Amino acid sequence: MTTSLIIPAFNEEEAIGLVIEEYYPFVDEIIVVDDGSKDKTYEIASHYQDAKVHVFQHTQNQGKVGALLTGVRKSTGEIIVFTDADCTYPARYIPVFLSELNRGADLVLGVRNIEAHNIPLFNRIGNAVFSTMATYISGKYISDGQTGYRAFRKEMMDELLVSAKSLEFETKMTVRAAKLGYVISEVPIEYRERVGTSKLHPIRDGYRMFRALLSIAWHETSPLAKMISVPGLFLLLAGIGFGLISVQERLLNYYLIHEYYPLISVFLMLFGIQLTSIGLIIDYLSKKMDRIEERIRQSFIKKE
Repeated sequence: MTTSLIIPAFNEEEAIGLVIEEYYPFVDEIIVVDDGSKDKTYEIASHYQDAKVHVFQHTQNQGKVGALLTGVRKSTGEIIVFTDADCTYPARYIPVFLSELNRGADLVLGVRNIEAHNIPLFNRIGNAVFSTMATYISGKYISDGQTGYRAFRKEMMDELLVSAKSLEFETKMTVRAAKLGYVISEVPIEYRERVGTSKLHPIRDGYRMFRALLSIAWHETSPLAKMISVPGLFLLLAGIGFGLISVQERLLNYYLIHEYYPLISVFLMLFGIQLTSIGLIIDYLSKKMDRIEERIRQSFIKKE
């Protein structure tokens, strides 16, 4: 199987050459998409053009997702690998990714070793929160849904394509794959300190990721699961409401006017969480069974 590496780049003149050189021996094709950079990213990348390296340019910035989609459209490989243009993801894991795909994985994620020296504290907390949310929504354990280093078969792109503008694309794509019942494999990788200036905006991008997860949770959940989960969410919110009233009474009056509100709050929240979880588990299992049935059907077709 031929492998195409997609590198979206925006103002990455310090790192783009290093990334191309590092990945060159590991893939069959490298697609660099300069997304309207204001520096020398396009010029530097163009110096590496040959039969294997192809460089394209957006005249105006279209965002990371736009650059990735352009790269996929221009690619010729059967396997697509996404990476970043900042030198954070080592190329040596490509053979491991391909091995996982050959063993039956549909989507391979490079799980970063998140430490103090390579990711700021605020970003580490955000990554843990959103990975936990992604795990809960999808019904499958996802330890790093935000990683930009991933591999999958090109034929899957249409199903994995999600509506996104920026860094929430990776999270949304990961959860969608899990909700559809695809096999997700995680490969632990080294995560290096980036070369150049970070373009991550924690508050803005965090809000987008949160909104993206809610969007996937709603649109990719089956009607049966929604019938169970939605009442659970209302019960959870009601429980939080009773809890806030209790806290307010305790702070303002130094005693509880409604003594049973804390008990009601705990009961409603626990019951709401259980109902929501049952709905999401049912959704995950039904999607997984559909995927297994599809694979069995495809194996019979190939034998015939």
